[in-house]
Amino acid sequence: MNISYPVMFRAANIVAAAFMIIGGVMTCIAGGFPNFIQGIFVILFGIMTAVFEFRLPGVITQFASFMFSFMGRGIFYIFLGCITLNYGGLAIASGVIIAVIGIAYVVLQFLKIEAPSNMRKEAFDDAVGYGGTHPDPSPTPYSQPQAQPATVNAAVV
Repeated sequence: MNISYPVMFRAANIVAAAFMIIGGVMTCIAGGFPNFIQGIFVILFGIMTAVFEFRLPGVITQFASFMFSFMGRGIFYIFLGCITLNYGGLAIASGVIIAVIGIAYVVLQFLKIEAPSNMRKEAFDDAVGYGGTHPDPSPTPYSQPQAQPATVNAAVV
């Protein structure tokens, strides 16, 4: 049985997202207002990670470009794994699993492994709008004015 790397990465990301949501719920249950707020953020990051596996929303993608490299995603997972660690057994297991996936991604940054389609620069460019699919990009307030061809107003004799 031959399983491709992109399928394995997608599965690992979905598993990490599921454990982020589980760990976030367990952090909310742990009690106290700071834990509740922290748990809500971990749940939101878990939902964002899951959404990134199926669709790349341009608004979120623009501000989460670190999710398009093994190093960025790995550090993000390590961070979330560490803040998910809590006193409950399920929270500890969730935090450890997320952190281990993050460490694996950091190691993969230094190996020659093909990234899955949703972690490539092309996917980022397409989601943000830099994909070059438009032949004439609309001007932005910061773009330089286009040079106009010189016209000659000569009187006809």
